[in-house]
Amino acid sequence: MRSQYTKDTLELLLDRVPDYIFYRDLMGRNIYCNESYAKDFIGKPKEEIYGKTYEELDVLKPYVNVARIKDSEVIEKKKPLQYTQTIYLDGVKYTVNIEKYPTFDEDGNIDGILGRIRKISHAEELDKLKEGFFSNIRHEFRTPINMIMSSIQLLENRCEYCGLGDCKDCFIRDIHRIKLNTLRILKISNNFIDLTGLQAGNIEYSPDNYDIVECVESVCNDINNYKKFKNITIIFDTEIEELIISFDKVKLERVLLNLISNAIKFNHKDGIVIVSIIVEGDFVGISVKDTGIGIKEKDLENIFNEFYNVEDRLVKSCEGLGIGLKLTKHLVEMHKGFISVKSSLGKGSEFVVRLPKTIEERVNNVLDKIYYNRLEKIKIEFSDIYE
Repeated sequence: MRSQYTKDTLELLLDRVPDYIFYRDLMGRNIYCNESYAKDFIGKPKEEIYGKTYEELDVLKPYVNVARIKDSEVIEKKKPLQYTQTIYLDGVKYTVNIEKYPTFDEDGNIDGILGRIRKISHAEELDKLKEGFFSNIRHEFRTPINMIMSSIQLLENRCEYCGLGDCKDCFIRDIHRIKLNTLRILKISNNFIDLTGLQAGNIEYSPDNYDIVECVESVCNDINNYKKFKNITIIFDTEIEELIISFDKVKLERVLLNLISNAIKFNHKDGIVIVSIIVEGDFVGISVKDTGIGIKEKDLENIFNEFYNVEDRLVKSCEGLGIGLKLTKHLVEMHKGFISVKSSLGKGSEFVVRLPKTIEERVNNVLDKIYYNRLEKIKIEFSDIYE
């Protein structure tokens, strides 16, 4: 009698908690949830939620891939996991903090996952983003601008005091420095504008049917042909020769350039970057793996957040505002795909983009005829890699 009283009391207390609380078994079936989770999040009575999986609840369907991956991490590592995610409830966008905890049976085996979802208020988000942001942005803009100004002053002095014919190499070097730092400013500006546009839903998504293998391979070849950074060669590997799927070529190449430039930026001299294509059921995976400095486990859950910088990476060759990966995540999610990361400190990192193997009914190759200059995009994306 007392155990029943305790159980009813516990459920009554949990129903008064505004956070969304749930408990699932290892198959992803809902075993328990509190009233807030049932009423405000799922929008169904508890009785209609119990026993249902992610795929059987409409609210959870858009997030099933990320949820399954996070559940697998909790099960494999037998450790709690915390991460943030953007969700939509009744058409309204929210940022939520999700915590997942493993539960164990008497033999020490994991038998379920206890979770808590909490909405992050706009004020909390702003406070989190402002911390450290302004110091980063001042440095990121001032560094290339100072380099440009000093190069212009050198050019002016040479024009006034030197014979121009004697200073050709110096002029070329100064002009190159000006151009490189102009590209750095352009990259920062582009990332800000595009991230703002994506979050506001103002960026056009134009998918068509292309060979994903040819697209990824050609990007790798163009980077290798453009320049070797730190004596690093991009190695392309694939288990398939051709696969036609639907994707926005411009946006996917933006994703690839960001991931590969990061793999070079945070790699060691003479390191390796391996870009691979694998097929995983209904998805095709694009892996970008490096042999660089790696990321601490505690930082992995925040790596895709705006303005988040991994502390150990704040060195000269690794500066940044922390919006590149957030932008990349948005672009991947535009394709109804998802991105994940694995890393070992001191041994390297692997980012994997998974895209659904869908085909558009309509094929329109107009984009190929007016396709932008990829070399210019490479120059901009790789402008902040210091030799």
